[in-house]
Amino acid sequence: MMRKIAVALLLVGPAACAPQQRDMQLIPSARSAVELRAMQSRTIDGDRSTIYRGTIATLHDLGYRVTRAEPSAGTVSAVKLNRLYMTVVVQPRTPSAMVVRANAAVAMSISTQQQVDVPEFYQQNFFAPLAGTLGTQAFALPAGTDAPEQPALPTSASPTPQAAPPVSQPSSSNRQQEPVR
Repeated sequence: MMRKIAVALLLVGPAACAPQQRDMQLIPSARSAVELRAMQSRTIDGDRSTIYRGTIATLHDLGYRVTRAEPSAGTVSAVKLNRLYMTVVVQPRTPSAMVVRANAAVAMSISTQQQVDVPEFYQQNFFAPLAGTLGTQAFALPAGTDAPEQPALPTSASPTPQAAPPVSQPSSSNRQQEPVR
């Protein structure tokens, strides 16, 4: 009898301890796709490899744990404190400039995430540190410019976004743009 119980525990035990895959429900932003693209995307001068590696380094510096990296696709997914999820896409705009698009969501409960749609969050909590890591400036995309598709969010997140100073938008008619601060 004891032997049957021991065998049953050995068979069931590992399955009971295995992490359970749960479906996350994403509560999307009420903002338009154009507004989201403007706050989530920046143009950065440099080659794809350097900017991609800088993105990973910045996420690490900010306390994120990288959960998935796909260099060939230019995507990185990361989580901070199991509450804040960030997915970043790095895609070429020109041979010497990349478009970097970040998408963040905060876990509101065990099964629900809320998309972050505060421009200051992206600027203060990702693009400014990324520009510092790369030693360059991140420029807002000119109006009407295509940006990478909105990255899909991973199914894990981190802390509540904090407010930051307002983001100034550069003039789309000037070729020499002012950096977004």
